[in-house]
Amino acid sequence: MTVLGQSASNGAKSADQNPPVKVNVLNVCTPSREEQQQLKEALAKLPKSPNFDTDYEVSRGVSTIETASSARYVRLRREARSDSPLATVQYSLSADPENTVETVVFRGRDAKDLLALSIEDKLSTAVSKPATVIQSDTPASRVRLERAGKTTVALARCEGVDQSGYEPIFAQASSVFADYRRILKLRAMLADEIAWLSSPRSKTATSGDNRDHPQ
Repeated sequence: MTVLGQSASNGAKSADQNPPVKVNVLNVCTPSREEQQQLKEALAKLPKSPNFDTDYEVSRGVSTIETASSARYVRLRREARSDSPLATVQYSLSADPENTVETVVFRGRDAKDLLALSIEDKLSTAVSKPATVIQSDTPASRVRLERAGKTTVALARCEGVDQSGYEPIFAQASSVFADYRRILKLRAMLADEIAWLSSPRSKTATSGDNRDHPQ
């Protein structure tokens, strides 16, 4: 009896130490109508003329990815004033030998309403260089919405899937991205960083830095 009791106790401890893992799989190719509506509403709530604090942060650097090649990135981060529904807006442009990726992330002041909304576009580096990308309004290829206590919702371009019904969301996200490229004044604010990002890799492998600038 004692041995059985110890065995049961050990089993309970093992269960406590290894709780079940819950995995949520995002349907990024064909989200439901309810999820589509959530994405549309979140995109529509983003302010057309956000009020930013005067300070801002620009950073650049190099990160190593699993394939042993390196990706270089530049970022611009702005904080919104206390009367804005947004807390921060961060833009990043990264490039590795295969892909160039643009991302803008909006973080809300109320996490229950908006924890984070990200819009991304992804292009072949062989076709589109960073200097070209930042001069263009490239269409969005992915939208992701996160809210505290709720399931993440996302929509992404998927090959071999009929996504004609989702074009209004992609168009809405692309329009928001285009607006914020101008609102953030990316072409002027990141001119030096984009030149660094586009320069020969052999000269920039160790020259990443982080800088804070008063506007």
